[in-house]
Amino acid sequence: MRLFTIVIKNLKKRLLSTTLTIISILLGVAMVISVMVVQAETERSFNQTSVGYDLIFAAKGSQLQATLNTLYHLETSVGVIPYSLYEATRNDPRVEFTFPFYVGDSYRGFRVVGTSNDFIDNAQPRRGQNFEIQSGRNFSNPLEAVLGSQTARLTRLQVGDKIQITHGLQEVAAGAEEHVHDNAPVTIVGILMSSGTANDRVIFTDLYTTHALHDPQFHIDDFEEAIEVHDHSHESDHGDEVHQDGHNHDHHADNHEEQNENAQNGHDHDDHSHPALDQIELKELDAILVKMVNPAAALQVSGLINFPTPANPLLARNMMRDPYFRYKNDIMAVVPAMQIRNLMGIVGNAEVVLRFVAWFVVIVALFGVLIAIYNTMEERKRDLAVMRALGAKKSTIMNIIIMESAFICAIGAFLGLIVGHFIVMAAAPYLADFAGIVIAAFIIDSNQIYLIVSLIVAGVLVGLIPAIKAYRTDAVKNLSSGK
Repeated sequence: MRLFTIVIKNLKKRLLSTTLTIISILLGVAMVISVMVVQAETERSFNQTSVGYDLIFAAKGSQLQATLNTLYHLETSVGVIPYSLYEATRNDPRVEFTFPFYVGDSYRGFRVVGTSNDFIDNAQPRRGQNFEIQSGRNFSNPLEAVLGSQTARLTRLQVGDKIQITHGLQEVAAGAEEHVHDNAPVTIVGILMSSGTANDRVIFTDLYTTHALHDPQFHIDDFEEAIEVHDHSHESDHGDEVHQDGHNHDHHADNHEEQNENAQNGHDHDDHSHPALDQIELKELDAILVKMVNPAAALQVSGLINFPTPANPLLARNMMRDPYFRYKNDIMAVVPAMQIRNLMGIVGNAEVVLRFVAWFVVIVALFGVLIAIYNTMEERKRDLAVMRALGAKKSTIMNIIIMESAFICAIGAFLGLIVGHFIVMAAAPYLADFAGIVIAAFIIDSNQIYLIVSLIVAGVLVGLIPAIKAYRTDAVKNLSSGK
């Protein structure tokens, strides 16, 4: 305890030098901590979002772009694929769930995604985590929408509000004229709980809505009249909700056959009771998310679509029997887990550079500690000599110097840990808004503890050089010199 008191007094005597040295350690550690946390949380967020789906069907192009566009609502669509492919996936016994995606519009910069209401009911934004509705309900009619939690918070929209969707995926710059689909106002019927994924900053609606927005023949008055007739005809049956669902449930198909024998394109949706929508034909999609019953089937299907047809006639004939074979030349099958690994490799390279820079700052700061303490040894010779004359051992003098160095590094490391997490906390909202990546600050893991311990050990090692010089100080000579 006495040694510790002496160390504190020595550091207080050189308060400015001590403070600057601690700040240099603090900045380096804060950089390392913030890079470590952002990298780990980003990888966790991307990996968890991809595990719920085995395949993504999209137009030929960049597989990574298709993954980012569909799962993380970044980038633009690689192209369109036929709607009939979605019907094929719904009728495929190898498929557990399938969800259509149609994009191209936005509201105040938030992407509008046309899909099935089955996506809200059955998709998993994270492993083992389903969507939960905070208020309102899932959309069940065209021109209804469900908001992600961030979309609702930032736009301050509530259930019952109407919005007019804008063509394009980006918010129009100030002064520019935006293309508003004012012929089809969309009613907000539900708001989702936060999922901690990119889905929190999306507006979900059904496929007929996204197609109707681009149909100049669509008239909202006809549609609203049709909805009133439809709701009245179904008010006695709460079990028959409207579905554009992405899964081939047998009872949905049975209801559809009973309610609409003349349905076109095999839709398991009673939309054709809406006269205004009879003229809207679902012809194309941007992507289809697929969850297979057996994950091995995903590799089989991706190989069928992505690789050339074998020259062997027997193998070729077997492949031609697959329902996806006729789409082979127009689509690609993306395995999202593989694309996320590739993305993490790219991100990892950038993270390595950032971490190298951060560690370089820490190393420079450690040299600063060494220089700051070493430069004081000359002026402290007489003080050390007095301590020796009063009975202090050489080892005690050495321990004091080492403790000063370790104390500076420990204080700087702990403060850097706190500041690093504050940096993460400050950056978290921007990452959530931009990429839907939710980063939690002030979660301390073993790597961060290892970093702090390493810095303290480094402080001890750095302090050895000036400590050795103090150990070699000649007490008699320095006392007699009077300096």
